[in-house]
Amino acid sequence: MPFTHGHALIIGVGEYQHISQYNVPVAARDAGAVRDVLQNPQLCGYPPGQVTVLTNQDATRANILSRLELAANLGVEDTLFLFFVGHGIHGADGKYYLTCHDTLLEAGKVKSGTGVSEEDLLAGLRKVKTKRLLLVINACHAGQLSPSFEIGNETFSSEPPPQKLAEALLSTGEGRITISACRPKQKSWIGNGTMSIFSGAVVGGLEGQAPNRAGYISAYGLYEHVYFAVKEAAEQLGQEQEPELTVLKGVGPFPVALYRGATDLGRFDAFEPAPVETAARQVSPEKSQRMLNQYQAILTHDGAIAQGDHAVAVGKGGVYIGGKVTGSTIITGDNNRVEK
Repeated sequence: MPFTHGHALIIGVGEYQHISQYNVPVAARDAGAVRDVLQNPQLCGYPPGQVTVLTNQDATRANILSRLELAANLGVEDTLFLFFVGHGIHGADGKYYLTCHDTLLEAGKVKSGTGVSEEDLLAGLRKVKTKRLLLVINACHAGQLSPSFEIGNETFSSEPPPQKLAEALLSTGEGRITISACRPKQKSWIGNGTMSIFSGAVVGGLEGQAPNRAGYISAYGLYEHVYFAVKEAAEQLGQEQEPELTVLKGVGPFPVALYRGATDLGRFDAFEPAPVETAARQVSPEKSQRMLNQYQAILTHDGAIAQGDHAVAVGKGGVYIGGKVTGSTIITGDNNRVEK
């Protein structure tokens, strides 16, 4: 039986139009492997028409943001599996970026507007209505043991997403879970296989190495498998890599795929606890909202519109919390306030 409500956007940036010296071909192979396992009817059961893959020249900033816009059409009961493999680095403007095929660099940092920024990602995910969204990010490196590219006097090093970004993402909607390939101060290693260590573990989990949860693979079960598989593989290289899960406190998992094409489905345990002895982080709703508010302040700089019960806008006249700010006009509601 198909996993009818499953939708996936898979991005693998292995080739770069302007910075080919930083190509990582394994990224496209990783993306293709994730696609194949998700849409395999004997495994995850995603309908092929609901799995979108953007690799290499197709993985431009415009295409990625366009696909995120289309995800806003999903229903609240749909599932979105969002997978990115490529470089993650800070830009010349200090923001964190996921690189794209057409990314440009300035002194080893992303040129503003040529990658998917933190704010781009948050703005896109806020429009997605589904209550089951798993975001998986693998910001990988060039070789088995090299943590960075060194070309001339320029060094370029991929980095996992900042923890504050992972925390803010949880408040972009209900039912958000993020998995990153490593802890903030660690590296995501490629290893010596046909896929990177992390992506290979994700594929293995989706193939059925993750536990069976009433005929499904749960977000927590997938993460638990990935954590221990990656940790062991990195240790064999003499390195340390621990995938990190970030979720709101009190929020349980959801099914991310069928378990080996299961047709006899039971009652899924939505109260399954987060895996112990892993790098799982449970964030309070208050902290997550505070992190999102900080990003909102950047998004609404100089008087753009801020929407939502806890929106924050930074304008030339100060900071406005709650309601909307439009140009120089403030529209207030109950308990709203202006700080100047």
